[in-house]
Amino acid sequence: MTTQSAPLERSTSWEQLCFPVREEKLQVLLPESYRLLPSDRQRAIVGAMPDGTQHVFALQSDEYTLIPNALLREVVNSVAPEYLLDARFTPLGDFGINIVLPDSLNVGPERIYKNLIITNSYTGKSPFTIQGSSIESTNEEKVKVSYYRQICANGLMGWADEFMGYEEYFHWLANGQPKKYRDALQENEEHVTIERIRKEERILAETFLHKGLNLTFFKEHLAQILENFTAQRHSVTGTIYQRLVEVPVPTEADVQKVILQAGLPKKLASLAGERLRFEEKELQAEANLWLLYNAANYALFNGKSALSINERFKADQKAFHHIAEMAL
Repeated sequence: MTTQSAPLERSTSWEQLCFPVREEKLQVLLPESYRLLPSDRQRAIVGAMPDGTQHVFALQSDEYTLIPNALLREVVNSVAPEYLLDARFTPLGDFGINIVLPDSLNVGPERIYKNLIITNSYTGKSPFTIQGSSIESTNEEKVKVSYYRQICANGLMGWADEFMGYEEYFHWLANGQPKKYRDALQENEEHVTIERIRKEERILAETFLHKGLNLTFFKEHLAQILENFTAQRHSVTGTIYQRLVEVPVPTEADVQKVILQAGLPKKLASLAGERLRFEEKELQAEANLWLLYNAANYALFNGKSALSINERFKADQKAFHHIAEMAL
């Protein structure tokens, strides 16, 4: 993502998202009159854009491992025979991929769909993450269950799914969102010991590092995460969504204040306010905290901003917790 304001582009096919990206020796790309000084970054990550131009996304060392989007497509196709793809990306190789499954949940009058979200970048600015990735749990692997909402075509993270239940999450909010308290919830789950969890599973639980990554192992582990995700049924976050539907938003004069307090920049907060009014009319419904959170989510992932995709997810998490706290 550039430092200038930029919109995200969208793709509904792997072919459009999967730029032909490759690794090249930087010296090969330079005219013969140029000689490189000694450096550990002498490999260029090059992509052919739809308009035919060649972009150098980043310079990396020999230890860097490129994760091809074609590999992601192969793994997803092997695990999920039926899905829709909705991806957001920038021309500089920063992207988030929604894998939308048929499984659904009713939230108020709406139906939202189970959704796995993958983020990555060719620049290294956004790490490779699985938003529905493994969480250390009791006798089996749990996953965060994210959802896809069709009216705004956005992915909604499973921000509350690391908690054991609805009550634990709201208790955490009521206590000021303490980090140690959240860690304690996981540590106190029955039968969990750090010795039972393999070292590589802990390392790859949330973020995959590109440095020296074994693609064969990565592919196997990614397939396991996706299989766990497709098998997971219950979502604490989904229960929170249903609670948000029941709570009306503050008065119109306070909406902008609430969105700003949730951490959105002023321009995106203004867009969120507009989106909230649009959905009230479109759905013929009184504004509630569910619509307010979705308005913030829509602004973050559709508004022009210098935020990277990964930064947008972090801002969305902060907004979700802030708005959910209003439902206490």
